[in-house]
Amino acid sequence: MAQTSRFIGPLIEFFFPSAAPDTFLIVHAFIRKAAHFFEYAILAILAARAFTRSSSLFAARYWILLSMLLVISLASADELNQSFQASRTSSGWDVLLDIFGGISALAAFKFFRRRAQNKIERDR
Repeated sequence: MAQTSRFIGPLIEFFFPSAAPDTFLIVHAFIRKAAHFFEYAILAILAARAFTRSSSLFAARYWILLSMLLVISLASADELNQSFQASRTSSGWDVLLDIFGGISALAAFKFFRRRAQNKIERDR
């Protein structure tokens, strides 16, 4: 939290100038957790896009599995790395939040991909 308060703190103070210290901490925590979710959601979408357009039939067929394995691997590695740094804290809950962000993004990706494919088939 000390690392991100340099950036998030001034934004919170700008948007909520009269916020109580407890409110400040809650908003700061929410922003940090939302960042976890959205960072890994973006990673999952970029991975899915790469795998679905891959020339490898295996990657194109198992794009969801490969994308989730990438999200799980990187989320776990990031938290493991944080556990070795005195200035940071690691949490299994953050890994689960990261994975949930990836799953949510992949579900949306699959939904819109299927919708686009159905539209193409209807237009034929």
